[in-house]
Amino acid sequence: MRFALSLAAVATLAGSAVAAPPAPNWTKGRPIEISISNDRFTPSTITLRRGAQYILRIHNRSDRKHNFSAPHFFTEARVSPRDSGWVTDDKVDLAAGRSATLHIVAPDTPHAEYAFRSTNLLDAAANMKGRIVVR
Repeated sequence: MRFALSLAAVATLAGSAVAAPPAPNWTKGRPIEISISNDRFTPSTITLRRGAQYILRIHNRSDRKHNFSAPHFFTEARVSPRDSGWVTDDKVDLAAGRSATLHIVAPDTPHAEYAFRSTNLLDAAANMKGRIVVR
């Protein structure tokens, strides 16, 4: 009798558990091209749909090192395991002329806004920044 009650309790708890979101198909996503020059990001505003998949292609088109630092965004977005090596300390470092591709799922937070910038000394002084808007 106790065994039957225990099974019923487990079944009830399992039925009330919140289902995990399905695993993303990391080969899909809307592509977004981001260019970095010596004085700006293009585009400087990136608009994403909450929970949607994207392929961020970040291109450093300049002659010096830059980074794409978005601490709050990278904390809340899901980056594919294959691409997570590009993100170190919530930023993507790119040498001159290099590119990175990140397959991501946008945060599931409506009406959120995340700042991004380059933290390199010259870029920070030039106020090189942008924003990611999630709708």
